[in-house]
Amino acid sequence: MPRRKLIGIHRRRKGWRVEVRVHRTLYTKQFPLDTPISEMRAWREDQVDRFSRTRTSAGSFSADIDTYLGRVAAMPTYHQRAAHLALWAHELGRDRPRRSITAEEIDVVLQGWLETLAPATVRKRRTALQSFFQKMNGKKSTDPNPVKATDTPAAPKAEARALDYHRIAAAIAAMPTHRATKKGRPPRLSLAPIRVRVLAYTGIPPGILKRVGPTDLQLTAGTVRVVPRHKGAGVEARTLTLTAEGLAAFKAFHAAHAYGPFVTESLNRAFKRGCKTAGLDPATVHLYDLRHSFLTALYQVTRDLATVGRLGLHAEGSRVTARYAKGADQAVDAAAAAALSQFLATSRQLSLKLAT
Repeated sequence: MPRRKLIGIHRRRKGWRVEVRVHRTLYTKQFPLDTPISEMRAWREDQVDRFSRTRTSAGSFSADIDTYLGRVAAMPTYHQRAAHLALWAHELGRDRPRRSITAEEIDVVLQGWLETLAPATVRKRRTALQSFFQKMNGKKSTDPNPVKATDTPAAPKAEARALDYHRIAAAIAAMPTHRATKKGRPPRLSLAPIRVRVLAYTGIPPGILKRVGPTDLQLTAGTVRVVPRHKGAGVEARTLTLTAEGLAAFKAFHAAHAYGPFVTESLNRAFKRGCKTAGLDPATVHLYDLRHSFLTALYQVTRDLATVGRLGLHAEGSRVTARYAKGADQAVDAAAAAALSQFLATSRQLSLKLAT
């Protein structure tokens, strides 16, 4: 008898990868090899039941979430926002009216999440719910936003996440240049290392790279135009001047016609595999570390946070910019101390000459 196909369950080297897509959002989980198939199927069914919003009643919290998501469908982080609100619907109740949700209930959920999740993750979930209430209540509404009365999880401390560029280059070189195809067909060019190289040498966020089109690239001038960024306070569209490495990366990107959307999680896994082959621990590196690496290197060269903010697509005066400079603090401080020592030595010599 032919083997029954396992829908949403894929064999991996060290276990099983189970996935299910609910309302355009993909949920995944890794299971050990000895996990019963029934348990993995039960997990898939639980995710569908947990995150499904197909049976919603008018005026319910879940129905309002659907309305809100329809109004912010163009948001670059739409899928993440939808996943966060699905979690809130599960915790607070899908069928209740939005106006019945209290700050006390929200606080209980937040504290429960903080027992097992990083504060940064809980902050993002809280922000998603706060934005939901702001949008649905409207600017002139007298309805209170219950999220504003809850405790905000502590902001994560800035951390140094930059990688050395020789390690980045080694990881990219270790990524396969072609994808395997069916037997008898020629291998296809892999776009993963091409896209990773652009991220590494431009610092552009993955969500923005997905929206770069052929008309945005000016290879002769060495520039790329990026669309407005709505994260945080928001940033207007900008034209960025590319470094030599960034220009070379975009030329390869253009030649391969790597434009268009891609799954960030899949690109992250491909990058991690390259890191493992290059001798880096894949558990300690992430695709977004490439952005940290670029902006850290930029700060080392310029010693100017404002420049880092502009090329990093941050709003003017954003406090987030300092996080990307964290990895270069030691090098910049050492250079500043050396320059100050030279200045003081010169001043001392000049004082001795004047004294004699």
